Amino acid sequence: MKAYNLDNLPVGVDAHLVARILESCETVRDKQEVKFTEFLDPFHREFIRPLVGNFFGIRHLEDGGYSDAEKQRLAIFPDYYSPGDIEMPIAAVEVRLSDPTRLLSHRDYLGAVAALGIKVSYIGDILVFSGGAYVIAAREVVNLICTMDEVNRFRAEVVEIPPYNLCGEEQPARIIRCTVASLRLDAVVSAGLGMGRGKAADLIKGDKVKVNWRQIVQPGFQLKEGDIISIRGRGRLELSVAGGETKKGRIRVEVKKFS
Repeated sequence: MKAYNLDNLPVGVDAHLVARILESCETVRDKQEVKFTEFLDPFHREFIRPLVGNFFGIRHLEDGGYSDAEKQRLAIFPDYYSPGDIEMPIAAVEVRLSDPTRLLSHRDYLGAVAALGIKVSYIGDILVFSGGAYVIAAREVVNLICTMDEVNRFRAEVVEIPPYNLCGEEQPARIIRCTVASLRLDAVVSAGLGMGRGKAADLIKGDKVKVNWRQIVQPGFQLKEGDIISIRGRGRLELSVAGGETKKGRIRVEVKKFS
């Protein structure tokens, strides 16, 4: 792989991912081929778009398998191609549990897929519903996913389906209403996970927390209403409401906790 100067990337940007995509852009430009990225979160797509746009003679499109997908792949192709000529290598499977009433978490299904030896970057969105989930995946790994027969100790049946018009039940969230001294990241994580602020700070400094899909390592990072906080191995929080002070100057917040 050609060496790129990636020393000045913003905190949270995956330098190896950027290098792979830049190399793909050079291949498309020089060899007139079509290249596809792995699934990218919104933060990395926003960063990548202008980099791809700097290459003369190439274009790109984004697709996650269904409308409004969070994670999407990029197709990078010569600018004389029509986007309609590009077939994105994305597939979808339906996972049905042996217990049709069981609502498992996104993390349960992702863990079951990862246990097959599949890189997480080859997995797009996972839409859960009672008794199962839809999993969007790279076409390259869908056959392996279809061999999965268990999710969190529940027997499972997996079949490929057309990746269109998918919809899953909104995953239940626990609503936490409390007050915090400030909108610091460690304070909100502490409130959302019900742990001490010191332990929350350790998670953040240990590279286990992302805000809006960007890695954050500063416990004092200031949040705003609507921010999404992902904690590795502990689910996701949303700072859904932030506003109003108590007589003691603390801030009233509402945090949604997703498992």
